[in-house]
Amino acid sequence: MNWFRLKQISDLKFQHSEQAVSKLRAREASLRSELARLQGLAHETHCQPASDSELRAIGADIIWLKWLENSRRRLNIELAQVLAQKEELVAQHRKANGKKLITDALSEKQQLDRQRLRKTHALNEAIETSLTRSVFSNPDEQSQR
Repeated sequence: MNWFRLKQISDLKFQHSEQAVSKLRAREASLRSELARLQGLAHETHCQPASDSELRAIGADIIWLKWLENSRRRLNIELAQVLAQKEELVAQHRKANGKKLITDALSEKQQLDRQRLRKTHALNEAIETSLTRSVFSNPDEQSQR
């Protein structure tokens, strides 16, 4: 079996998995950042002085707080979906990493086996050449035996 080819495939799958997890982590960070920003806006709104009675009189503060809450709800739902996807992708990434490690080890073992075979073959050729030379270099000694 060609472990080198299998190693290339598992490396590509691992890289693809790594990119997918990385994209989800970036999306997660973006959502968390946006949620923190909205939380800060809500805090600022609650800390406004009571002198903004004009806004309160027309109900703008309530509309604003409702928009903030709806936005936070939507972002929390999206964050939950991203976290669920991330959990699934992380499991797949671990599996891809395991396959990569195994194919790396098998490919390395195959390479070492091939090197060992080449060395054994070279040693056998050297022994055979040495024996052949000794037989043909002293034909008189061979005839006396």
